[in-house]
Amino acid sequence: MKLFFTGTDSLMLVDYSMRKFRKKPYWWVFRRMVRLMDFFVEGYVCETENIADNLRRFGLKKDITIMLDKLKHTEVFPKESHSTFNVLFYHPLGGDGEFKRWLYGFDIFKEIKDALAGKGVQFIIVYGENDMRYVYPYIDFYLRPNRHDGASRLRRECEIQGIPYYWTQKDPIAKDAVKMILDVKEGNKV
Repeated sequence: MKLFFTGTDSLMLVDYSMRKFRKKPYWWVFRRMVRLMDFFVEGYVCETENIADNLRRFGLKKDITIMLDKLKHTEVFPKESHSTFNVLFYHPLGGDGEFKRWLYGFDIFKEIKDALAGKGVQFIIVYGENDMRYVYPYIDFYLRPNRHDGASRLRRECEIQGIPYYWTQKDPIAKDAVKMILDVKEGNKV
């Protein structure tokens, strides 16, 4: 049996700053449970080298295999004409509110949105249940200022669609994202 890790669960193993988002008993039980499972599993599966590094830093000794999640859309959708510069932002449903806002960089998103006010940029927010084949044709840029991330399916699908993006796995910087968005809007290559 192999155990599968996504982005956030591996971060919980090594980043003590996350304790402010979790109740102490939950944190302690999760870490102890993973240590115990290391004796019984034959290895681990995760999505990125970043996650594998977290597992190694935590001290897991078994084999770690990196395997990407299957994409929903691998075909390229034709662009539809639109009058605004549309920036896609992913807002996942469910889960812990404060933690999710921190993880997905909602504070950074607000800073970016405020900086681009009045500059002809429209934000399109998806919640994870949208059928993206109807959204991608209208998107000019994808914004994902995460503080920790696995292999974002939307980011990988935007690469297929030829949609430029700002994506981080750590320490998003609003002014960098604003500069990228404006450069793409003005037709500059990034």
